[in-house]
Amino acid sequence: MDDKENPIEWITSVSMLSEGWDVKNVFQIVPHEERAFNSKLLIAQVLGRGLRIPEVYRGNQPIVTVFNHDKWSSSIKHLVDEVLEIEKRIHSYPVEKKEDYNFALFQIDYEKVIEESREYLKEDEFELLKKGYITFSSQDVIIPEETEYETVITGIREKREYFVTQKMYPVEDVANDIFNRLYVFDQDAGTNYSEEWSKEKIIQIICQSLKEVKDKTGMISEGNSHKALRAFGVIKRKSSTFPRIVPKSKEPYKISSKKMNKNSLGGGSLRRDSTVFWDDYSITLGEETDIKLLKELEEDESLPRSAVIKVGNKYNFKTPLNVVLTAYEPERKFVKGLIKEDNAKAIDAWIKSLDVGFYSIEYSWRKGEHPKQGSFNPDFFIKTGNDILIIEIKDDRAYDGTAGDENQKKLEYAKAHFNRLNELQKQHKYYFKFLSPMSYDLFFKALRNKTYRDFKSELEARLKG
Repeated sequence: MDDKENPIEWITSVSMLSEGWDVKNVFQIVPHEERAFNSKLLIAQVLGRGLRIPEVYRGNQPIVTVFNHDKWSSSIKHLVDEVLEIEKRIHSYPVEKKEDYNFALFQIDYEKVIEESREYLKEDEFELLKKGYITFSSQDVIIPEETEYETVITGIREKREYFVTQKMYPVEDVANDIFNRLYVFDQDAGTNYSEEWSKEKIIQIICQSLKEVKDKTGMISEGNSHKALRAFGVIKRKSSTFPRIVPKSKEPYKISSKKMNKNSLGGGSLRRDSTVFWDDYSITLGEETDIKLLKELEEDESLPRSAVIKVGNKYNFKTPLNVVLTAYEPERKFVKGLIKEDNAKAIDAWIKSLDVGFYSIEYSWRKGEHPKQGSFNPDFFIKTGNDILIIEIKDDRAYDGTAGDENQKKLEYAKAHFNRLNELQKQHKYYFKFLSPMSYDLFFKALRNKTYRDFKSELEARLKG
């Protein structure tokens, strides 16, 4: 690979470039998924592969370009900065306060059981084709695209424009693919879609669809070819497997807030929308590096006013954590509600949970035609008497679109999980709530008036439809 005569230009690796892989002329890395680049170890390994220097270039500063997707580049930036020792981070963790705000939660382990269900489509699946065309997006063979580069050490950004050649297909090839899928489906399901939709008729539909977007290429882009396939809705497997989550153990077990792992926040996040909440305990309890950094942040006048918020009365800050870290405005506004004196009087203790680990709830849902499995960690646990309120915070539009479909399933599975816990133990009563800022005032009123058990937010009502 290090021989300049070697014709190989690209290497595809599963998840990471393995240990012992020692090619020295890597200058460009393209992670395909976030999980290939979402830990300090993986980042160090990936960067290390691209920072080796061929012998002929000894003495020069190596540069490796790593392409990240817009959706997750910002979420891993702090990890890159930590690997390169650029960004200071403040940490949140349980400390021993004079008032004991720790409490235990019951949890159940789950396993996935795979069930098989058969599914056939009805004859009316071609309703969308009655108009005579498929709604394509505009397309072209060559598209200008802009890429932004950021030098990690200096933070300097540079934009460059490239002209990218798109993958295009002949109309006949796409029509053949659709026809063949219809034919295979007919053989399995005993239908006659391939007789109703000949290749010529499919070509006519595709050509009309291209005409509707004033296409001049006479070809069909990869994205539009997928739209064409989806439009012929009978293209489905004869049977599909859908996972169903069932309890692994009938015996709930306890986890304590004392066992929470560290959470952290980079200084750069505070210049965007994140916040550190702290009180007098924060600068006397905890690790020296965090106390020192907290003092620096408090004195940093260049930070937004919302970045560092001191809780004036430590008795209103009823959490076992040294500091509380919030990622965006809805979380920040909720914590402000928790530390208001009238609301704090109605609370025994609360924690801001971790995004990963500590307390996780599994769920499954369908994204288009594909079953998906996931897990989420509720944002807050609030103890009042023997009741535990579990709060998942979202923005006010979290009921819309695909995200709304997924949140609906999160709500359904979480409700079932905590109802099961309420049946299996009597020590605590659990109440799960989906909340967004438009319902905060009503929620805290219900908390003060002890009517929270039946409280339902506007977001939850919309998710339930």
